[in-house]
Amino acid sequence: MTSVGEVKLALEQSCEYLRDAYRSVREAQSALDEAIGILLDASAQHHESLVPAGFVAAGEKFADELELIVGSLELVQRLAVEL
Repeated sequence: MTSVGEVKLALEQSCEYLRDAYRSVREAQSALDEAIGILLDASAQHHESLVPAGFVAAGEKFADELELIVGSLELVQRLAVEL
């Protein structure tokens, strides 16, 4: 049988993982933005854009992913408090 303390510990660990995931997604977003900026600058010397369409599509999904992580973190924290 699992104790309430063990569940709280697991929830705290989940919160840490979610915080790590948030930081990682933000870093990935920043790196992608930087790459797109570099490619846009380089595109000025070409007849067509060097930015892959997939980069733009990926960039548009970051906000949704961050929102999902934050929402999940809030739910896990609320559950931990209620225990």
